[in-house]
Amino acid sequence: MATASTTSPPSTLDSDSPAKKTKLGKCEVCANRDSKYCCPRCEIKTCSLKCNKIHKLEVECSGVRDRTKFIPVNKFTNLDLSSDYRLLEEISRVVDVSKKARCNLRFGLSRRFLLLQQQALQRKISLKFLPRTFARHKNNSSMFNTGTKIIEWHVDWVFVNSENFKVSEEKVPENGRISSILSKYLAKQESEEMQEKLQYYQAADLPGIRILLKAEQKSGKKFYEIDPTYTLKDCLRNKIIIEYPTIHLVLKDQALFYDIVDSDDEEDCKKELQKQMKSGQEVINKIIKKSESEDGLYESLKNFLFISEYSDEEGESEGE
Repeated sequence: MATASTTSPPSTLDSDSPAKKTKLGKCEVCANRDSKYCCPRCEIKTCSLKCNKIHKLEVECSGVRDRTKFIPVNKFTNLDLSSDYRLLEEISRVVDVSKKARCNLRFGLSRRFLLLQQQALQRKISLKFLPRTFARHKNNSSMFNTGTKIIEWHVDWVFVNSENFKVSEEKVPENGRISSILSKYLAKQESEEMQEKLQYYQAADLPGIRILLKAEQKSGKKFYEIDPTYTLKDCLRNKIIIEYPTIHLVLKDQALFYDIVDSDDEEDCKKELQKQMKSGQEVINKIIKKSESEDGLYESLKNFLFISEYSDEEGESEGE
């Protein structure tokens, strides 16, 4: 018995059949060809690079996906979750960098000056700085030597009786005695100009000279008298220094007109130093407290993103 063939002839699909049409539809710019690309930001469909550039110009689109765009819950996918988590990580890194920058450049200070100020405070020296644009701040070469663990000061020596001749000396060690530091100026100088300006001081020698440290933040011009047998570190203790010490050298017979600070005024400096130390600790505590609160917010956001993961683990444990 002959059986009829069940094989049907192949069907032909015309050009307009749905199988040949792209899922994106026609190009929304030229409307002539099928779309190949979808803009990550505004979701406009285009067929070519030319149409893509036209759409960017017309709607002023950057072509960069908006990572903060609202997505309904029913359309929220694992890719969106991963993208949000990466965004939070990037935000956290930016916040951490910003906090470190604020700490390191507080009041516009560089790390060198912040370390110097910290070390000076440990030595009971109230070190203050002027704004960056001031010449005195730019000339300040003082630093804390991390290798030797000593402060190397920039010191201005003012020889008052030589028409206020000023010598700026760098890297003056804090553990050096004043008499030893000054000895090179009281010896014969190689430069004729220096020799001429310092001849009166060389003649008077150290016993005939009064060494005066400028007292900062005092009404009028006041000075502390320095004992040349002390180290620079001892002379600066319980003193306010703006940028670096300025020390005046005056011949004893002409030092009567200088206003010397007494011990009561030094007690005022101690009180101000204690106040500065207390305020500095308060600033540190505030930064730590704020950092802890920000970290807590970040942890809560992370927990919110991974709540589905924790729910799955809890379900598995309950099933066991």
